[in-house]
Amino acid sequence: MRDALLFVSLIPRNAGVLLIRGYRALISPLYGDVCRYYPSCSAYGLGSVQQRGLLLGSALTAWRILRCNPWSSGGIDEVRVARHDRYRVTPFGWVVPAGSGHADASGSAPHAHSHGHVHHAASGLAPAQSSTRNDAAIVTVSPTMSRKD
Repeated sequence: MRDALLFVSLIPRNAGVLLIRGYRALISPLYGDVCRYYPSCSAYGLGSVQQRGLLLGSALTAWRILRCNPWSSGGIDEVRVARHDRYRVTPFGWVVPAGSGHADASGSAPHAHSHGHVHHAASGLAPAQSSTRNDAAIVTVSPTMSRKD
């Protein structure tokens, strides 16, 4: 029951993930490589919405976009990983409760390794590092990063 309530509470966050993924697929390629930061602003937005939720993630993304201008020196600006282990990110990018057995967009359940790493076989990424806690399997790399991200 708790996972069902948590899943319902994640619907706005996942709607934001869907919008950002749509932007990244359709509009972002038209602009090319213009972001002064790594990861790009859209990748930062995706990660911040996944980690912090729709409201706080959107506010952090807006602040990042304001800082990304021709007078900025740019640099590396990663999304801070959440300090809890309530959620996990599927290879598609959906945010689901950590204890759920929900399948990802491809219909297969993600594979978690017992040492705190999450494998993304479909995306071809190396296992992401977890936080310093042994019980947390927190993804620190977005599986949706593609271009220069």
